[in-house]
Amino acid sequence: MAGSTGRKDLTSMTVQTLTNAILILLLICWVGYRQLTWRPVSIAKMWRFPAILAVVGLVTIGQQVKPSALTPLDIAVVAGEIVLSLGMGAWMGAIAHFRPLETPVQLGSDARYVATYESRTGVLGMVLWIAVIGVRIGVDVLASAAGSHLATATGAIFLVFAANRAARTAVFAARLDRHAALAA
Repeated sequence: MAGSTGRKDLTSMTVQTLTNAILILLLICWVGYRQLTWRPVSIAKMWRFPAILAVVGLVTIGQQVKPSALTPLDIAVVAGEIVLSLGMGAWMGAIAHFRPLETPVQLGSDARYVATYESRTGVLGMVLWIAVIGVRIGVDVLASAAGSHLATATGAIFLVFAANRAARTAVFAARLDRHAALAA
């Protein structure tokens, strides 16, 4: 009986590890592409992605990790990872290049999403994004070996990436406000 429970846990961990790997690969490709290409900037629209990631992360953590099973190590590892991700996101926002669009572009059918600038972070942004992923993988491996269950949860991945994208968006917003003030 104990052997079948062990197999179930091993299978579950393998499926979770595979899911995490696929998720990380998709995020690397999607965000990497966006780092390297000029994209219209709508701060209002940029806030949606980190908000969605944060909600999905919290819901997923709620489903995967029992609050009673959380340890100080779990909290410390994920908090540290989020702080690091916030810093890297702010750095990405700080290195972004902006250029004004010749005519404003409405993004989608909602009039709130109008872009007057476009941006990209280029190769350095891609390098920073890969560093975020590398740190995430390293922390996952080390924290797992130390007994952290929260750090290895798929929801933690979503929270870390949400923090990165939120910090980047906040810096973008501040920089674009300065651009607008200088232009006026």
